[in-house]
Amino acid sequence: MKRKMFAMFLCGALAISLTACGSDNKETKGADTKETKVETAGVANKDETEESEAIDKDSHINMALFTYIEGLDPAEGWGGWNLTRCGVGETLITVNENMEFEGQLSDQWEQIDDLTYRVHIRQGVKFSNGTELTPEIAKASLERSIELNSRGGALKVASIEVDGENLIFTTEEPFSAFIANLTEPMYCIIDTTADLSEAASKPVCTGPYMITDYVSEEKIEMAANENYWGTVPAIKTITALNIGSDTKVEAILAGDIDLAQGANNTTLGQLEGAGNIDLVTVTGTREDDITFNCMEGNPLSDVNLRQALSYATDREVIAKIAGNGYAKPLGTPFPATVGYDSEKVEGQTYDADKAADLLLEAGYQDSDGNGFVEKDGEELVITISLSSSSSPAVSEALKDMWETLGVHTEIEMLENIKDKRTEGSFDVIFGGWQTVNAGDGQYYLASRWQTGGVDNYGNYSSEAFDSVMKKLDEAFDQESRVAAFVEAQQILSDECPNLWLYANDNITLVNTDKVSNITMFPIDYYLVSPEWGTGK
Repeated sequence: MKRKMFAMFLCGALAISLTACGSDNKETKGADTKETKVETAGVANKDETEESEAIDKDSHINMALFTYIEGLDPAEGWGGWNLTRCGVGETLITVNENMEFEGQLSDQWEQIDDLTYRVHIRQGVKFSNGTELTPEIAKASLERSIELNSRGGALKVASIEVDGENLIFTTEEPFSAFIANLTEPMYCIIDTTADLSEAASKPVCTGPYMITDYVSEEKIEMAANENYWGTVPAIKTITALNIGSDTKVEAILAGDIDLAQGANNTTLGQLEGAGNIDLVTVTGTREDDITFNCMEGNPLSDVNLRQALSYATDREVIAKIAGNGYAKPLGTPFPATVGYDSEKVEGQTYDADKAADLLLEAGYQDSDGNGFVEKDGEELVITISLSSSSSPAVSEALKDMWETLGVHTEIEMLENIKDKRTEGSFDVIFGGWQTVNAGDGQYYLASRWQTGGVDNYGNYSSEAFDSVMKKLDEAFDQESRVAAFVEAQQILSDECPNLWLYANDNITLVNTDKVSNITMFPIDYYLVSPEWGTGK
């Protein structure tokens, strides 16, 4: 029987059949065979496009990315996210602004059986250096990322073979999120026949822009790719500068940049009266939370203590402090707008009495009357760790809430929070996470809470949760997939390895005198588009 594959997406849509969108957004779905096949319409002739587009060859803009990530190699860390944000790197399949799968370097794909996928490589595509994109180069690029990137195994690929103009993927086991995972920027296709010693500073890609210069911790310089297979960009050159979230508003008002993602919400009030600066928002897919250290020997290995702190947290207050009107309180792993029936999950909300009962159940009470609880004669002290570059306002609010409960709370500001997080030598640590990596939430759940997950810094382990994740791998139909997401969220809510605080709006500041025709994506690792215009 033909199997339809689904991925969850925002904007009220709960399922997407494997849809590659061309100019007419066609979708091909069968009903009686195993195969699901999607085709896209052809791309407009490049010469005709160039003749119809008025290109200002002197146009240039400066911008600030959501966050400045070191490196540009998709096979290293999060370098691929730089490439997609900058419009340099492209994947076989991507996610559009409506959270639908769309063909990019592939124009057609199909599922053959539970383990096998055929993906056709778009013909006529060249890298920025003029090299023709072939299935062989695409295969080598993917295998390189799978081998070298610590997250590469998320694709669960057993083998990749070339079959004419196609790549044949065989997965290690049934994996319903396979197509979604192909959209992750770590699988950006680079020219593996080029000098790979420059992959971290000047990778050769297929996007509308190409890297011309990279200065570590300072800037990324880009120019329009004259070999681009799609629409020729009207903006000729772009510089991405390393600017902190707290100063992005100041920078755009001063004219130092023309566009910025990820400005600190508390600074947005400075834009009042700035008629040429648009604040463009879309419901985002990120959440901010704190991770509890669940490792044996840490007081927070006790689920009752974790739940007590969660119920003692007034998320409405936290969201107002953190979001300045651009954040919503969150009590479950996924924002409601992402889907996955989060409204069916019973999450924690502020309840001071229940928090006190749980604290007592965990064995803590204030025996000496000093206002702080202890257990076995030892006062409970919880340390909140956060980066020194972060605003302390939320931490201070949490400290007040938890100390009202009777938990002695300290705040630790660190220059390098990454080491402490990796070592697991913390009590509570802040983090912000993209919940739908690759347009799907399965990787977010598996990497953060599955036993041994690459981002499972809290050392949480649950046989019940691991079992649901296995079930999700094999959930190819919509109903069972949604049910597995609900079950996974409920387990996390009950066992509380994290305290989910708020969901963020995705905000971009735009100088309308310099840039026009901005398309907002819920996923913030998409930004630069060849469709951008040069302003008013």
